[in-house]
Amino acid sequence: MKVSMSWLKFGLLLAGAFCSTLGANSVIAQEWADLKMTFVYDGKAPAAKPVDASKDPLCLEDGNKIVTENMVVNATNGGIRYIALSLDVKDASKLKIHPDLAKASADKVLLDNVKCVFLPHVVVMRSGQTLEVKNSDKTGHNANFGFFKNAAQNVTVPAGSSKDLKIEKEETAPTPVECNIHPWMKGYVIVKDHPYVGVSDENGALVIKGLPAGEELKFRVWHENQNKAISEVSINGKKEKWDRGYVTMTLKPGENNLGTIKLAPERFK
Repeated sequence: MKVSMSWLKFGLLLAGAFCSTLGANSVIAQEWADLKMTFVYDGKAPAAKPVDASKDPLCLEDGNKIVTENMVVNATNGGIRYIALSLDVKDASKLKIHPDLAKASADKVLLDNVKCVFLPHVVVMRSGQTLEVKNSDKTGHNANFGFFKNAAQNVTVPAGSSKDLKIEKEETAPTPVECNIHPWMKGYVIVKDHPYVGVSDENGALVIKGLPAGEELKFRVWHENQNKAISEVSINGKKEKWDRGYVTMTLKPGENNLGTIKLAPERFK
C-alpha cells in the first residue's frame, strides 16, 4: 500500500504534536510539592528572660524591654519559633529546583538592628546573594559573623547606616552573628545553595514551597537551643525517631501537611 508524501508529513506532524503535548503534560506531572508543619512545645511554655540593657540607655528608649530570643514559645498555642528545616543535599547542582526558584533573587537580604536586637533573628539566604546589615537604632552596633566557609566578618555599623556583605559560599551549619557592644544580641544566618529552607514563625508554623515531588528527600531540623540533635518527636500524637536531627520523606504533588509536631522539653537545654 502506497502512502503519499503529504499524508506521511501530516502523520509526522500529528505525532510530533502528540509527543509535544505528552511532554508538556509530563513536565506538569512532575509537579512540585509544598511541605507544611507546626512545631509545638509539649509542656508549659517557658517564659523569655529579661535582659539587662541598662549600660546603654538608648536601647531602653520609649519603654523598650528586651528579652532573650534563644527559646521563644508562644504562651497561647505553644508554637516554637525559629526552628529551621533545610533540605540536605551534597550537590545542589544536581537538585531539581522549581523554575520560579531556580535563580536566587537579585535583591539584598536584610539583617537589621532594631531596638537592640537582630531582626530577623534567623536570616535565610542563597549563596551569592548580598546581605545588607542595617542599623535602624540610635546607638552603634557591630555584627560579628562566625562564618566557616566564607571569610569571617566583623563589621561596625554606626547608627542609621548599613554595610553590604557578599556571601559567596554555602555554610554547612547556621552561622552565629553577635554584637560585641551589646552582648545579649545574637542571631543566625543560614546560607544554602538552594531555596529549600523554612523557619517556624510565631505560631510554630513552617512552610517550604516548590520542592520536587515523588523522590526521596532528606531534611535537617535545627534549633539554636536544642539539646544535642532533635531526634525524638511526636507527629499528630505518634512518636517517631529522627536520625540525629535528620528526617527522610517522599512528598506527593501539591500540599503535604505533617500537622502538629510536638517536642518534649528535654529536647532543649
